[in-house]
Amino acid sequence: MYYTIKGLVLNAKIKDEYDKLITVYSYEWGKIQAVVPSAKKIAAKLSSSTEPLTESEFMVFSGHSSVRPKITGANIIENNTKIKMNFNRNLYALYTAEISDKFAPFNLKNTVKYDLIARIWEILGTCKYPKRAITAFTLRFLKLSGYAFSDYLKNGGAFVNKDIEKAIKKLSNCSGDDIDALEGIEEEKTWNCVETYLINYIRRPALSIFLQKIGKKNFQLTK
Repeated sequence: MYYTIKGLVLNAKIKDEYDKLITVYSYEWGKIQAVVPSAKKIAAKLSSSTEPLTESEFMVFSGHSSVRPKITGANIIENNTKIKMNFNRNLYALYTAEISDKFAPFNLKNTVKYDLIARIWEILGTCKYPKRAITAFTLRFLKLSGYAFSDYLKNGGAFVNKDIEKAIKKLSNCSGDDIDALEGIEEEKTWNCVETYLINYIRRPALSIFLQKIGKKNFQLTK
């Protein structure tokens, strides 16, 4: 049976010689994995629409529940060119995609999570403080997944100073529109604190080391 779904591509890898296996956070079904036949061939029609950090409308064929669905057609909704054309912003966006993949269960619809992922990719295209933005995203995604950092603070599980605690509370409640206007945010310290909490539940994100290098480089350039 054929279905039309809207989805955010979290990651993609080669399957067999020419096919791709993509992980998609879909609006209708939650997180799924799907095969994209012949997507690695030169000039493949489905190549760009199934790349990570892309939002597309997919035509999906799904037969037996034991067999992965296949992508038979796709139209790009949002290519997120601004983050793909900037190396640093691309890394930040891939970091959010990795977190989304690790915390989202398969086949469990959550439109709030969908909108949150789509929104952070949009924000990362233009915001002045991308590390602040991904910290806010991580806090909100953790809360939606049942791991609210605020509860951890209330229960005395985190030993952080008052400034970091205030920053975490601000970021937990901010919208994307005011992310650059927040004051009193020590980005590196706050992000390190949140990531330490994050890795209590998942393996450290693979892109974490690159983001640390970006942070140090930016610090040195502004000294």
